Amino acid sequence: MKMELYCPARSLAGHDKNQYFIIVSDEGEYVAMANGTTHKVDDPKRKNKKHIQAGKTPLFTAPPTDKEIRDELNAWVERHGAI
Repeated sequence: MKMELYCPARSLAGHDKNQYFIIVSDEGEYVAMANGTTHKVDDPKRKNKKHIQAGKTPLFTAPPTDKEIRDELNAWVERHGAI
């Protein structure tokens, strides 16, 4: 299943359970995700697609910076609360 780039995603399993990320690349069975703090765009978290819940609408049209990811994720969680 192809995941849309730059969509928000919530981790469903692992030590990062219930944390929010932005999908920065799709790698077959896995996605690379960044949150701008612990997992930067340059060193994203690699996670199995089965272990995330992804949103449907991209938050960015071009590759974001870490600061843009932090700011947009915080605002998105404030607005929506959960995916």
